[in-house]
Amino acid sequence: MPTPQPLISVIIPCYNYGAYMHDAIDSIIAQTYTNWEVLIVDDGSKDNTAAIAQQYAARDARITYHFQANRGLSAARNTGLALVKGEYVHLLDADDYLAPEKLALHAQTLAEQPAVALVFGDTYNFQHSDDPAAPRQLVPLHLRMGPLTGQGQALALHMAHDNMFLPGNPLFRKSLADQIGSFDETLFSLEDWHYWYRGVLQEAAYVYDNRPGTEFFARTHGHNMSGNRHKMWKNKILARHALIQRIRDMLAAGTPTKLDLNVLLAKHLELLYEEQARFELLYHSLGKGLLNSVQYFRHGTKPGHIWYDSAYWIKERLLGRNKINA
Repeated sequence: MPTPQPLISVIIPCYNYGAYMHDAIDSIIAQTYTNWEVLIVDDGSKDNTAAIAQQYAARDARITYHFQANRGLSAARNTGLALVKGEYVHLLDADDYLAPEKLALHAQTLAEQPAVALVFGDTYNFQHSDDPAAPRQLVPLHLRMGPLTGQGQALALHMAHDNMFLPGNPLFRKSLADQIGSFDETLFSLEDWHYWYRGVLQEAAYVYDNRPGTEFFARTHGHNMSGNRHKMWKNKILARHALIQRIRDMLAAGTPTKLDLNVLLAKHLELLYEEQARFELLYHSLGKGLLNSVQYFRHGTKPGHIWYDSAYWIKERLLGRNKINA
């Protein structure tokens, strides 16, 4: 008798994305892996999101619709995490979609490697078009931090810089989510990096599996949060502060771990000085920016680099390239 497929819970948070969400839901319906549930969490949308989601839910009992007052993306994901019934979990933003074998292949990876908590693959960007018949130009997305299979200190140092996958890419065990806890609802971007890094601090193993069929497709359009540089940088600094405090708390509590927490703390402080320097120099206080540049010069691994970097952001400021979008 064949072993039953573990249930996969797919959380689709939505806020005014009725124009895009067909692709996301249809991509789950088209999966070769059939034992899934979809939880559509409507974060107070004012468009036709509810009508579309309810139509899907009426046609397929595996799809459920949940409405909440607008509280932000992290809160919508937390609502979904509280409702999931599956052994594995996948987050999928309402404007993105998955390749048809994505769930099957990555579920196979988790089944064959019980010590692995999360598996991710490659991401491809495409530009949104209002013409549904227009061909999609799929462009491989190369993030600042390349993919790495790892666990422990090596993974913690790698991901200290930034994330190595978008939130809609990985399939992960519900047990990992239980370990990590909730998304931080005070963060309005980079909340995913903060979340996955908390798993890294618990020495979870992350695996890169980019076999054909595991692709994740991310839509580019005028409403993407990643286009707001000021907001992204501000929340990266807030997330960094929170991770630094978490590492300090682990040190103070004498948390048993194979990680070298002092090395990780020094790395995060170094990166914080660099990030705060450019943020202040470009957008806010030159004095605070230069103070952080000095701190990086004293403690960073590439002290000479900070002055070239600082000069660049001051130049951008003088050229007026520091508009703050709402």
